[in-house]
Amino acid sequence: MSCVRCKAARAKGFSLVEVLIALVVLGVGLLGLARLQLNMLGGTAESVLQDSAVRLAEDKLESLRFELAEGRLPQAGSDEPKVQDVILQRHWNLKLSPTGLVESNITLQWRDPRTGEEGTLNLPAMLSPSALTAQAWLIQSGVPSREPLP
Repeated sequence: MSCVRCKAARAKGFSLVEVLIALVVLGVGLLGLARLQLNMLGGTAESVLQDSAVRLAEDKLESLRFELAEGRLPQAGSDEPKVQDVILQRHWNLKLSPTGLVESNITLQWRDPRTGEEGTLNLPAMLSPSALTAQAWLIQSGVPSREPLP
């Protein structure tokens, strides 16, 4: 009979307490991974918003360059484009310098809907009317074609 008790005492397996502790450790680890995933998604959304702001600033700068290439002096102004349900305030100022260059400054401001933080992007540039006018023929005549090789 003592031999049966010895075998029962040496039985292999996990106790209920060990299983519960393993489940708690696993649960804490999974919660940590879920929080990390949420933080990564938030960072991605923020970078997409900043990328959109850069693209909007560059787009406005290009339109100012085209106006200058047409021989018109662009005017200062503002608008409010909407990107992914976020309204960005875009302002641009221009100043003619004595050297003939046009000093431009494009500013975008927005409020992140998730965090409530304000974001700002400032893009200063110098525009040269003569260089743009010299390049305007490329826009009007299209992409240059290649000559066939002999």
